[in-house]
Amino acid sequence: MKSLELKWGLIIGGAYLVWLYLSYFLGMHTSGILWIQVMSLISILITLVGFVFGLRAVQRAAPETTWLEGVKSGIIMAGITAAIAVLTQVGYFTVIHPEFPVYMTEETRYVLTTPEMTEEEAREYFEGVRKTFSMKSYMLQAGVGMFFFGVVFSTIIMAFLRRLAK
Repeated sequence: MKSLELKWGLIIGGAYLVWLYLSYFLGMHTSGILWIQVMSLISILITLVGFVFGLRAVQRAAPETTWLEGVKSGIIMAGITAAIAVLTQVGYFTVIHPEFPVYMTEETRYVLTTPEMTEEEAREYFEGVRKTFSMKSYMLQAGVGMFFFGVVFSTIIMAFLRRLAK
């Protein structure tokens, strides 16, 4: 059964990589903050669908799989997916879109600058924005986020799959 977890972890992680890079090449990363949010939501939906198919494959291979065994399989898939997501962010920030932190800082400045902000307040605020949109931050968000969603999705999906199996 462990080969199925590896296979589906690679598939889900690969789907994340393809979606991130494809969404960039479709112009979603340079069309404003709203598209970044839409792209992130679609990424979560792709991850959910991947876990549904992956856990269904695990249960089909071993119909006697318990809820806990299924969740453990999902956790393995989540770990593999998280590792791929981190590597995907490294490639994105170093090769695909290295100017992303600067772009997002400028977009945020355009949307959130107010006349009430002093020059010092604005400088401090946008330094925080630059850190938020840094490669290190996105690597952490991608790894932790993929692992978290994988565990949550696995617990929910396995509950449904076990209920359907009865």
